[in-house]
Amino acid sequence: MEGIVSLLDSEHYRLTERLWAELESTFGLRGIYITPFPHFSYHVAQDYEAAKLEPMLKQLTQSLKAFRVQASGLGVFTGPSPVLYIPVVRTSELSQLHEALWQATEGSLDIPDYYRPENWLPHITLAFGDIYPDTLPEVMRLLGERPLNWEITVDNLAFIEKTAQGQQVRFRFSFEG
Repeated sequence: MEGIVSLLDSEHYRLTERLWAELESTFGLRGIYITPFPHFSYHVAQDYEAAKLEPMLKQLTQSLKAFRVQASGLGVFTGPSPVLYIPVVRTSELSQLHEALWQATEGSLDIPDYYRPENWLPHITLAFGDIYPDTLPEVMRLLGERPLNWEITVDNLAFIEKTAQGQQVRFRFSFEG
């Protein structure tokens, strides 16, 4: 999968990397490293036309101003292989940006329903792919006592693409407005 994301600001990027490293050393969780860039996603698809996407994102970021969002607590997307995350509070600014991206990327292939505007839940993924229901309570116990109440500056859009070498940030644009 490929995605349009905001990379976390430097402070929260480092905090997220530390949490990932701790989950790896304590529980052997490495699934997160499939996409090793702390971020939250606006839109994910099987394939994008990157040549069209790059100028669109560049133009969009020229009018955007940095803003702050709250991220707090822990959440779980349930299922046989749960996803553990920090929820990001969905503000009007985030919703407007998500809607603009949704409209601009019509025609992308294989977009999961949970990225549709009515379903989208912004979040920072902490573990996926190798966390299972029997491990989840231990992980929740470890992280449940942490002060996961962050105020994050959102100031960029980036495109993460899949390559033969793995996922990579192909381009990133800072908000210029």
